[in-house]
Amino acid sequence: MQKILLIILTGLTIQSFSQLPAFELPSYHRAISNEGRPIPHRYLGESHVKFSKRIHRIIDGRQKQNKNITWPKNPLNTIIWTAVTKGYPETGQPVAYRNDSLSSTMTVQEVYAKASDSIVVPIYDPVTQSTTNTLVPNPFDPSTIKKFRLMEDWIFDAQHSDLKPRIIAIAPLYNMTSQSGVPLGEAELFWVKMDELRPILAQQEIFNKRNDAARLSYDHWFEMRLFASHIVKESNVYDLDIAYQEVFRDDGVEALLESDRIKNDLFVMEHDLWEY
Repeated sequence: MQKILLIILTGLTIQSFSQLPAFELPSYHRAISNEGRPIPHRYLGESHVKFSKRIHRIIDGRQKQNKNITWPKNPLNTIIWTAVTKGYPETGQPVAYRNDSLSSTMTVQEVYAKASDSIVVPIYDPVTQSTTNTLVPNPFDPSTIKKFRLMEDWIFDAQHSDLKPRIIAIAPLYNMTSQSGVPLGEAELFWVKMDELRPILAQQEIFNKRNDAARLSYDHWFEMRLFASHIVKESNVYDLDIAYQEVFRDDGVEALLESDRIKNDLFVMEHDLWEY
């Protein structure tokens, strides 16, 4: 009887340490599925891959379906920024990469230098009665990140006879500005491998608008593909986004139609894999 009681108490102790961070004081004990660990992907051998297509897509947190990632108590932009610049004690610190090739890394100092900018501030000197412009560093605010770029592979696994996407990396997008404050457009701040980020995302709770009692982590949210997005790039010989290709460079409507065409082709291919 004592052994059974000891086993039960030990299990409760382990369960208590496997919860997601509590942002509100619950009125009952709350646990999460899989004890806050990412579910590993199934083994995929090269001989089983009969088709693969690399796709880039944009997730905009301002869209209604994506408002979950802007939850003030635990937004995605703060999670990724903290993970890369400081890390999490239990799940480590993922490496930041310069571009989507994932071959060149960035140090934390380089990430800070790229994110931060300087603003021109006029300073008046009462002695000389003259005004001089001085560059003042402007620290980066991660809450300004509204969009994220996903790089994923759509893979046909002949062993399981299915076509499924696998997210390879994610990059937060930031707004570049010149020293005079002129906006220069959006760009990737850095890239992070999803395999290195998943242990952290599995420990971070995302808002579940349907049921407060159902715990949902960011890793579940990405793996179940509960986000809305639009395709901005398909693997091509020029390695260019759709909007920068010569055919669509001067026509934004045609670029959007091309994005929908790529999305529809993936759907049709998956549908045509089987005959009914």
